[in-house]
Amino acid sequence: MGAGARKQEGTIQVRRKLPPLRILIWGVAGCGALLASAAAVADTEPVRPPDPTFEISPFVGYRVGGKFTDSTNNEAVTLNAHTSFALALDALAYEGGQYEFFYSRQDTLLSGSTLAPSGMKVEYLHIGGTVTLDESNPRIRPYLAGGLGATLLVPDAPGSRQDTAFSMSLALGLRVPLSRHFQLRLEGRGYLSLLNADTAIFCHSDQNGALCQIRAQGSAFFQFDFLAGASYVF
Repeated sequence: MGAGARKQEGTIQVRRKLPPLRILIWGVAGCGALLASAAAVADTEPVRPPDPTFEISPFVGYRVGGKFTDSTNNEAVTLNAHTSFALALDALAYEGGQYEFFYSRQDTLLSGSTLAPSGMKVEYLHIGGTVTLDESNPRIRPYLAGGLGATLLVPDAPGSRQDTAFSMSLALGLRVPLSRHFQLRLEGRGYLSLLNADTAIFCHSDQNGALCQIRAQGSAFFQFDFLAGASYVF
C-alpha cells in the first residue's frame, strides 16, 4: 500500500508539471501565428516605388482650343478640336523632381467664316520639369509640370511655309504606379503661344511672288490637352 501510494503521488506530481509546458507550447505557437499574420499584412501594404532615374512616357490625348485673328480682314480663325499625341522624357533632378523634355503633336483643321477648312499640324517642343506634390500616398502621386519652348505651325497646303512661335505650358497630372518599372500617367496640360505681328501662316510663293492666306495679328492663342499614357521607369 505504501509503494502504491508513493507511485500514485509521483504520478500526480508529474501531471501537475504538464500544464506549464503546454502553456509554453501554446505561447510559442501563438507568437508564431501573430508573426505570420503580421508578415501577411505587411505583404499586402503597397511598396512605394523608388524615385526613377529615367522615365519614358508616350501619351494619347484630345486637344481643344486655338483661336487667333487674321490681321488682313480681322476674321477669327480657329483650330478644330482633335486627337493629339505626345512623348515625355524625364530624368531625375532631385528627390521628387525631374527634368523633362516634352513633345506633342496635333493634326487638325484650320477654319474661319470665309476660309475653307485646311489641314494644319500644331507641334510643341518644350524643356522643363515636374515636381511631385504629395508623396504620402504611394498609390497615387500628383505632380505639377511646366515647360518653355516653341510652337510649330505647319500647314498641309502644297508650297506653304511653316511658322514658329514662342510658347509655354503648365500641367497638372497623376502618376499611378503599377509595378517597379511601369506606371499610368494622366495629365491635363495647357499651352500658351505668343504670335508675332508678322506671323504668317499659309504663305507660299507662285509666279507673281509671295502670297499669304492668313497673317496672324500680334496676340496669343491657347490650347489644352487631355492626356493619358503609360510610363516605363528605369
